[in-house]
Amino acid sequence: MSEFEKINALGDDSSSEYWNPTFGEETESLLSRIFGSDEDAKEKVKEETHHIMQLCGNPELEANNDTGLVFGYVQSGKTLSFTTLTALARDNGYQLVIVIAGISTNLVNQSFQRLQNDLNVNQGFLRKWVMLNNPQDPYKNPQDKNTIKRELDSWRNNDTPEHLKKTLLITVMKNTNHLRNLIAVLQQLDLSNVPTLIIDDEGDQASMNTRASANAKREANGEILTELEMSTIYRRIREIKTILPHHTFIQYTATPQAPLFINIMDNLSPNFIQLLTPGEKYTGGMAFFKEHHYIVRNIPYSEIYTEDNPITDIPDSLAEAMRIFFLGVAAGIRIGGVSGNPRNRTMMVHPSRLVDDHGTYHNWVNNAKGQWAKILIERDDNDASKIQLIDEFWTAYSDLNANIKNLPSFEELLQDLGHYIRGTAVEELNSKAGSSVDWNSNYSFILVGGQAMDRGFTVEGLTVTYMPRSKGVGNADTIQQRARFFGYKKDYLGFCRVYLDAENAHLFSEYVDHEEDIRNKLQSHKLSGNHLNDLKRQFVLDEMFKLTRKNVLSDELERNKFGNAWLRIKAPHDTDFIIEQNKTVYNQFLEKYTDVFQDDSGHEKRTEEQKHLIAKISLKDVYEDLISKLKYTRQSDSSSFTSLKAVIALYTDEFPPEESFVYLIKKGASRKRSLNKKDEILNLFQGKNPRTGEVIYPGDDKIKEENHVSVQIHNLELKDTDYKDIVSIAIWIPERLSKSLIKIKDK
Repeated sequence: MSEFEKINALGDDSSSEYWNPTFGEETESLLSRIFGSDEDAKEKVKEETHHIMQLCGNPELEANNDTGLVFGYVQSGKTLSFTTLTALARDNGYQLVIVIAGISTNLVNQSFQRLQNDLNVNQGFLRKWVMLNNPQDPYKNPQDKNTIKRELDSWRNNDTPEHLKKTLLITVMKNTNHLRNLIAVLQQLDLSNVPTLIIDDEGDQASMNTRASANAKREANGEILTELEMSTIYRRIREIKTILPHHTFIQYTATPQAPLFINIMDNLSPNFIQLLTPGEKYTGGMAFFKEHHYIVRNIPYSEIYTEDNPITDIPDSLAEAMRIFFLGVAAGIRIGGVSGNPRNRTMMVHPSRLVDDHGTYHNWVNNAKGQWAKILIERDDNDASKIQLIDEFWTAYSDLNANIKNLPSFEELLQDLGHYIRGTAVEELNSKAGSSVDWNSNYSFILVGGQAMDRGFTVEGLTVTYMPRSKGVGNADTIQQRARFFGYKKDYLGFCRVYLDAENAHLFSEYVDHEEDIRNKLQSHKLSGNHLNDLKRQFVLDEMFKLTRKNVLSDELERNKFGNAWLRIKAPHDTDFIIEQNKTVYNQFLEKYTDVFQDDSGHEKRTEEQKHLIAKISLKDVYEDLISKLKYTRQSDSSSFTSLKAVIALYTDEFPPEESFVYLIKKGASRKRSLNKKDEILNLFQGKNPRTGEVIYPGDDKIKEENHVSVQIHNLELKDTDYKDIVSIAIWIPERLSKSLIKIKDK
């Protein structure tokens, strides 16, 4: 199955604001070319793209000004998502689609060629598209402006047959000069009643206002801001939005931190979000860092080339990675066109951004490649160096064979291995050597480079990644965008290896928790029915990370510790149907585990109010049967408990089973509690009794197992209300499960 994504909409779900897009020839043809005869996949993508298109502006209206954010995993097929959206825009009367496609020439060309090929732009006599790349300054060369005007006039003329109206598809580099040229073109056109879709690929990169922090400081110092300071690309994008009376601006990214944390009044702050869920064959952070631990390998710090560690010989870990890769190349050729075998095999060596470092690694790779090929092809079988090299490849083969079914025999792979090594192209990608790859020119590649292989760069058939680089300043979004090794690799995951130093391996693993927490909170917010602006921007983020570039944020951030504390529901009573639903969850849980509960121990003088039932139940069962099923009536509770659920879910998936402790407070009988001015539980926990002298009851907050997740279930009657039998819980998170939370600082 191809790389399609399930789309879940987040934002204002008012169906009255939706319109009903229809599928036409362009979308149908695109999906047929991508999915072939897989009708189920076609129908699913049609349904999902229809949903995202509904949140774009209705082309029948005169004006629109929406900003959306599409959030998917790294290398999960976001380009396919916006290509399908582009086709559907054409089918529904959008006259203009602008794709702001990356900050480098190779990324813009990559997007241009992908769109051109997937949409079949240049095929047929009656073409449906006019495609332009980086329109020229109209004052120097008016040809592009005249082309756009001609096609818009065709739409405007009532006598033009529908099948002769062409949609303009413009790709433009996220560069101040190219954007300025596009603005100059648009300013010379009548754009009234021209429905437009603007797609900002990698929308969190360069588009944000890098002067936002400076503006906030000026305002904090008492300066009256008559005009905001704006970074150049941000200003250009605002100008494009201003010029177009009817447009929807959609940011596509795998790292939404900056768009989510900029001021909600900012012109680029999204008013709706789409979550993209990848197809079944996608492998991302969970697969690489939580589920398949054989994939990630260690690069010792002693083997990382730096000024302080100027090693001269190829590191052992790099040589090992190359042997794993070359055996994968040989296996791929032996397997041939079997399903799941990518059309290329690529290894990526991804050191620092410094070009000189690239040269060092490029030389090591080239020298090892040439030496190994020469030994395997030219030396006699009894040659000592050949015997040793074959032994080293045998070790690599054993590694692969442990995780790959039906791997060809070592003898088969060894037969022409030297020639496959010799035939592998080794290319350096950077500002000095160039930054594009002709994937049709060869089967196997080793690419060496830095920033040119970061964000947005697609590496075909990537199996082995070697990344001896520092974390830099530690921005979470920057580090995650280096994960070019994610993608649709389920069929050949056993060939994949990622070599990282211990710090980076830890960072990528922790990022998974952060990413899943964001996605869970966004999904939970959707279910609440609240507007996106009401989303509480507070997410799990390890303290080794910074969230994003500080200069794009108007507000200060702060960290709180999630864990080593009780988490309580503040308002379990706001919504009647949720109250009933939680009662059902509680009753089902109690029915299932009644026989496990026992009287707790304590002082003989305790009151009935202070006597409880306790049960030892596996954490996974408590999570699945109770915690994950409870619903929350307020966004503040939902946000906190969504973080909790993400932490527990990740922990139970990654670590061996363990016990948790569940307390049925007052043995399930009702306790009376008051509400405060915010209509929240005033004091859920009963205090210590007595306060001085011999302790008869230590207080509810001490009813827990210090080093285990502990859950208290409370049955509440709320004073001065009609609410009775309200189910509420409090959960103790031990220090070892603690997580750091980051949020906008309260003012």
